[in-house]
Order: sequence, then structure tokens, then C-alpha cells
Amino acid sequence: MTKPDLHADEPAPRIPPLTPEDAPAEAQEILRDWPYNLHRTLARNIPTLTAWMPYAEHILRNNALPPREREIAILRVAYNAQCAYEWGLHVRLARSLGFSDADVDAIAAGADSSHWTDAESALVRGVDEIMTWQMVTDETWAVLAVHFDEVQLIDYLFVTSQFVLVAVTLNSLRVPLEPELEPLPSPA
Repeated sequence: MTKPDLHADEPAPRIPPLTPEDAPAEAQEILRDWPYNLHRTLARNIPTLTAWMPYAEHILRNNALPPREREIAILRVAYNAQCAYEWGLHVRLARSLGFSDADVDAIAAGADSSHWTDAESALVRGVDEIMTWQMVTDETWAVLAVHFDEVQLIDYLFVTSQFVLVAVTLNSLRVPLEPELEPLPSPA
């Protein structure tokens, strides 16, 4: 089995996003708050969109991880999944939180980058482990547990897992990129 080239010219969406005018009435409120191609694509399945959004908003906005740590995890998921859409949107969000070029570059470099604190390195390593083995190893967990409480550790797992789901959805549906996003670095 050969993995598709996700860096090829942007292929046509498998399920195109609805225009705001074509979106069902049940989706209009969500699309006012979330006017992105992902949400406009998911608006084709109202039961799933309306069930998923409260959870997605909680994981993104109301989880116990500090914003910087949350974005480190999300960006590492996006990089590992080679999800240009998720990468671009979350680099933009991360920069609004104060991420530097060095921070963004270190996401692609991985857990062994000298840029990271011990806690940040463990966050990156944990994402790699989750995406490889569907769990965090004891060694990485021990480092995370020094820096984060139980609530934060649970939310870290849910943030990471949620954004794996989002990356799979975005890549599989070939959701068109939003305008003016930073490009995803190619894997090393």
C-alpha cells in the first residue's frame, strides 16, 4: 500500500463545501461562527455536524491545557498527518498566541529539538506515540505527569485524538484550503 502524495497539486474535494446560501437552515448558526470550508463540508451531514460541534468547541476552547501547549499538540498532529488545512489554520492561531518562527520550525523538527522545554518535548513525543501506537509510553507519561495535572493530562489526550480525527476528515474529504495559510513543511 502506497501513501498518497498529499503535497501534489490540490486535488478536487471529494465532497465539496456548501456555499453559505446553500447550507441548510439548521447549519446557519454554526456557519456564522465557523465559516470555514471544513464546517461548510460537514454541513452536508447536519446530525453529525450538530452533534460534533459542542464537543469540538469544548476541546478547542475550554480544555484545561494552556493555549500554547494545546497548539503544540495540534500542530504536531497536523504535521504528522501532513494535513495542510489543519496546519495552516493552527499556525495562524498559534502565531496570534505569540508563537515565533522557531516555535513553528520546532514542531516539524520533533521532540528532540533543542528549542523545547522538557514539558513541550514530552507533548510532541506523546503526539508521535499516540499517532504511532495509539497510546503514550510510560516514559513520556512520567515526564508529562511532572508538568500537568490529571485534568490537563486527560484533556491532552482528547485534544490530540480530536485533531487526529479532524486531520483524517480533512485529508480524506480533500477539504479545500482556506486562503492565505502558511504552507505545511514537507516531512524530513
